[in-house]
Amino acid sequence: MNTTTKLLAPLAAATLLTGCGASEYSPSITTTPAEMFANGCQSCHGEKGTGKFGLLLRLAGSEESIEHIASKIEKGGMVMSSFPGINAAQRLALATYVKTL
Repeated sequence: MNTTTKLLAPLAAATLLTGCGASEYSPSITTTPAEMFANGCQSCHGEKGTGKFGLLLRLAGSEESIEHIASKIEKGGMVMSSFPGINAAQRLALATYVKTL
C-alpha cells in the first residue's frame, strides 16, 4: 500500500461506516425520480452516480436489476441507510432512474 492509500483508507472507511443519506427522507408524491436522487442519493453516490469516492458507492452503469436496486433503497445494506419513507412506486421509479445513470 502506498502512503496516500494508507492515509485515505481510514478516512474512507470511517465515512462509509457512518452510512449515507438520512433514512428519514420522505419525498412528496409529486417528487420526480431525478429530484429523489438529488435529495436522497446524490450526497453519497455523486451527481451522476459516479460515487463519492470514485468507484466506491458508484451506481452509474450498474448491472443490478431494477428490483434489486428498489429493494436496496427500501432495506438499505451494510453501508447504505434504508429509506422507508420512499413508497413502493417511488422506489421503482427511482431504481429505473438509477439504471439510466
